[in-house]
Amino acid sequence: MTEVAVVPDVAAAAAELVVESLAGAAAARGRAAVALTGGSSAPPLFEKLRSAPVPWTKTGVFFTDERAVPPDHELSNYRLAHEGLLRHVSAASVHRMRGEAADLDAEARRCADEIRRSLGTPPRLDLVLLGLGPDGHICSLFAGLPGSADRGDAELVRHVAAPLHVDPKVSRLTLLPFLVVTARMVVLQVTGAKKAEVLSRAIKGPDDLVGCPAQWVRKASGRSVVVCDAAAASRL
Repeated sequence: MTEVAVVPDVAAAAAELVVESLAGAAAARGRAAVALTGGSSAPPLFEKLRSAPVPWTKTGVFFTDERAVPPDHELSNYRLAHEGLLRHVSAASVHRMRGEAADLDAEARRCADEIRRSLGTPPRLDLVLLGLGPDGHICSLFAGLPGSADRGDAELVRHVAAPLHVDPKVSRLTLLPFLVVTARMVVLQVTGAKKAEVLSRAIKGPDDLVGCPAQWVRKASGRSVVVCDAAAASRL
């Protein structure tokens, strides 16, 4: 069952969960693995994590999704994470999705192979960090796309085109729901009254994975936590 934590400082509360998850994984298994999100929820969280006791030397860093741009492009999720958090993390620990690849289908397969090599088969992430899109998307699993309801057990990463209702309209690489629902912990950050209706639909609305891919969070087999402020929680 998805936990909902209504807090005054979403980034601070999420950072505490990150430390709990990754430190616990490193202590229990000698290593940890996290998938970082992009979007508006990322910069405040990264700011909190810069001074938090995260065991980076024992942590593999992956990404929930990436836009089809070079790593130094302003739209790159890798650039956002590198500049906001990962400057001092060993490059060998960071598993980047190569958004600049000429063949994004081939790059999706390469990313999936790298995940399996790093995490085993079947792979399991210790922590997946998510934000909530206004259309109910997580990662780059967009509302209205039939593929958003596909768990992707055999295919872990996919190349998707941005639908017409999503900006910027560039292709993406995205984790598929299998890696979200099997993670040991999933943390979804949500802030603001504009997200209240879609958060309510994600947490307690009728099953509709095509219309609201964020509902995958409530199907997680591990611990699933929504960290939100009072405005975002107003419809729960």
